[in-house]
Amino acid sequence: MKVFTRTALVLSLGLSAFGAMAGQVVNSTVNATSVSNTSGGLGSSALQNIGVAEGNGRIANSAVVVTGASNLSAGLGSSARQNIGFASGNGQILNSQVRVQNARNTSAGLGTSATQQIGFATGNGRVQNSLVTALNVTNTAAGLGSSATQEIGGAANNGVLQNTTVLANGASNTSGGLGSSATQRIGVAR
Repeated sequence: MKVFTRTALVLSLGLSAFGAMAGQVVNSTVNATSVSNTSGGLGSSALQNIGVAEGNGRIANSAVVVTGASNLSAGLGSSARQNIGFASGNGQILNSQVRVQNARNTSAGLGTSATQQIGFATGNGRVQNSLVTALNVTNTAAGLGSSATQEIGGAANNGVLQNTTVLANGASNTSGGLGSSATQRIGVAR
């Protein structure tokens, strides 16, 4: 009997821990205005998450509204990552709105990278019955061998974009320096 009780306890703890790993933003509103995040120095990293659900992430029946978000990393080998209305690991954005205006993501220095994802789902990602607007958003990586990736209103890794409107007026993605690269995806399921 003790073995059965211990086994049941371990299983229930394991299942509850597994369930806790799934991030959800459901029936909610996330509103951020004039927020900033900065990191500086050798190998620095700046991560800004606003309205994000990770690990079987799900954003449903919600609104993520951001005006004036800034994320900056500066230094040799630095990286800047800005995620707004983002779901990862079988990520889903369902029946939701992601509205972003004047968001800036910048990484500067030798070998830097800048990644900006707005209204985006990864890992068998799915964006369905939603609205994604990104007005005057910029993503910049500056320096020798830098890379910039901007993804707005889309889904990756067997991604599905269905019954969704994506507006990206004035979106800018720039990488400058010898051997630099820039990739911009708007309304792309891949």
